Amino acid sequence: MLAAYEINRARSHPFSSVQSVVKKLPPSRTPNPVNPLNPVQNSCVRLPTFAPFATLARPSSVFTSPPVLSRFTPMTAPTSPSPNKRTRTILLILLLLLIALLLLLLPRCKKTPAPPPEPPTPSALPTPAPTAAVPSTPAPASTEPAEILTPATIQLRAHTMAGSAFSVTWTGPNNPGDYLAIAKPDAPASAYETYAETKHGPTLELTAPIEPGAYEVRYLANRSKTILGRTPLHVSPIAATLNAPASAHLNTPITVTWTGPNNENDFLTIVPPDAANDAYDKYTLTAKGSPATLVTPSKTGRAEIRYVTGQGRKILYRRAIDITAPQTTLDAPAEVIAGTPVSIAWTGLASQGDYVTIVPPDAKPGVYQNYSDASKGATLTVTAPIEPGTYEIRYAAGQGKTILARRPINVVAALIELDAPATAKAGEPVSIRWAGPNNQGDYLTIVVKGTRDGEYAHYSDTHRGTPATIKAPAKPGPAEIRYMSNQGAKVLARRPIEITP
Repeated sequence: MLAAYEINRARSHPFSSVQSVVKKLPPSRTPNPVNPLNPVQNSCVRLPTFAPFATLARPSSVFTSPPVLSRFTPMTAPTSPSPNKRTRTILLILLLLLIALLLLLLPRCKKTPAPPPEPPTPSALPTPAPTAAVPSTPAPASTEPAEILTPATIQLRAHTMAGSAFSVTWTGPNNPGDYLAIAKPDAPASAYETYAETKHGPTLELTAPIEPGAYEVRYLANRSKTILGRTPLHVSPIAATLNAPASAHLNTPITVTWTGPNNENDFLTIVPPDAANDAYDKYTLTAKGSPATLVTPSKTGRAEIRYVTGQGRKILYRRAIDITAPQTTLDAPAEVIAGTPVSIAWTGLASQGDYVTIVPPDAKPGVYQNYSDASKGATLTVTAPIEPGTYEIRYAAGQGKTILARRPINVVAALIELDAPATAKAGEPVSIRWAGPNNQGDYLTIVVKGTRDGEYAHYSDTHRGTPATIKAPAKPGPAEIRYMSNQGAKVLARRPIEITP
């Protein structure tokens, strides 16, 4: 009886079927994990289990209907916080953000701005290089012996002329690179005017400074620049004189008598009065002796003859001279045919480099076209320009820098006639009668129509006479007979001809 009662009690319990169903589900149909937000699952989780009844057998009717869960009330969602609490939370977050922003800006406010950069220091101006190279100081090698700094002696004449060469005898350690130098008494050890290395022997030749005054000759140890000995030297001033004509034609030789020190590389020159001390045009070395021959400048006007020292380019003497243009004339025809030779007679004083040319009237001095050297004689032949127009004949002196004479001349086009058959067979000779200037280098040619001017095919020089025989082009079609000038490869006349097969 008790067993039957327990069975009936189990059947009447609403949860017994749920436990049985869950227990007997196959593994593939195991329920989903419990979701804590699902009120149904939450309520089910909290239901008490009845283990004693889970093992009891269930009739088949239990599996035909699912357990009824609608009798359980779902859990309600948690209530939201009150409006006052939410406002306090937002204000707290904003306050924290403001504090963080202030902490970030505080270091920038306290940072001292960097001072503006100083302007760059301008680089030092380069020091002019001395006339002679300073003796080099070799880097001491590990095996190089120590420098000997024993006293040195120097023997020389106490007086010498500026810029002159004199002998010096010395004794001393003669270390590698040691040298004798001329310098001012108060100059530092590294300063010098001229020098000579002791390796060249116990007697050396030095050149006195070009500026007069008190100096001294020093013996210097090269590596340490230690002065091991010194002897005073007085340099006396030098002078020069010049004797030359007061005026001369441009670009002509003149004779100049001079006196002066005649030191190495001293020279005479003629330049404008305002030219720099080291300026020169045509010159001659004083070593060639006195009197000297100088060629005057190629430009007319005031100039001066100078005696200039080779050392320091010091001007020892100046003498004024006027450069004038010689009287020059030109005689030639007023009109000539383009490309023909023109006979031009001239009078004047021809100088080296003078020439006669024919150029446009607006051509600058120094510009030339066809020309002839004036040294060829008083009558010259110059070829007229190939382009017709107005030109002028010029006598140019000094490599064209000065125009001594001008004469206008009119150049007209040449009259040329061409007579030839209207047709010719390809590759066959064609006889052409012509009349024209027959200038040197002129020629006839037959080319295919459209050939560029200056190009040619078979041709015949005009100096062979008329008629000329020229082979026709090998290609049939329109062609052209041309009279060509050798000057500028210009086409002076054309005549059409048809080339047939």
